[in-house]
Amino acid sequence: MSAEFFSPPYLFKGPRPTITQAPTQVSYGQNFFVATPDGTSITSAVLIRTGAVTHFFDMNTRFVPTTFQQAAGGLTLTAPANANQAQPGYYMLFLVNSNGVPSIAPIVQLH
Repeated sequence: MSAEFFSPPYLFKGPRPTITQAPTQVSYGQNFFVATPDGTSITSAVLIRTGAVTHFFDMNTRFVPTTFQQAAGGLTLTAPANANQAQPGYYMLFLVNSNGVPSIAPIVQLH
């Protein structure tokens, strides 16, 4: 009996950004607000589609970068323009700071 524990190196580069409020649903092309006290240190915001594994591989996962602007108390993000850029469904929303450390992701439904 054995076990291995892995801690990703980014977790040792400072505290994780926090998301204090995010919408549960967004529409294509919509601007939406994400509350975070770490807004000034954020360098990227991405949507990562949740997995749908079948037959030992997952053809459903997507990495979708989003554009954002600083706003009072957080960030204003822009959802992908259409389903050609991101299929409708559930995504994890990550904010990544200048040290490459990601936030804990809330789930957002894109429709």
